[in-house]
Amino acid sequence: MTENNAILNDETRANLKDLSKAMLRLHKTLLDAAKAEYESKNGAIASVNEYFQLVIDDPHFAWLRKISSLIALIDEAVSVRRPASETEAKALENEAKLLLNFQDGDSNFNDKFQIALQNNQDAVLGYNDALKYLN
Repeated sequence: MTENNAILNDETRANLKDLSKAMLRLHKTLLDAAKAEYESKNGAIASVNEYFQLVIDDPHFAWLRKISSLIALIDEAVSVRRPASETEAKALENEAKLLLNFQDGDSNFNDKFQIALQNNQDAVLGYNDALKYLN
């Protein structure tokens, strides 16, 4: 088995776990800001269930799904049930780099992400924290 096809080593697993946590904090900050923006335009969200449905279905929150999907993939990669290979881990890290460096092919995501960072200092802190885990 080559190094790249080897099961995730402890160092890579720890880095991915830290990346996931940092991206989760960033996602929460961005989600909170998107919720506030949504409510300023549409009124208060009546319940947690309504909020959940909006996050899943409403176009206002759609751009954030790229981040939540990547977090889910990273979390799956570090799970003991189906550990990823080093190659798969590097691919996830690369995907995170593209996303966080505004190199994703989705210009709508890139635009919304940049605006969110310009308008939210907490998001910038979370963003910088996530970048620390990308070599």
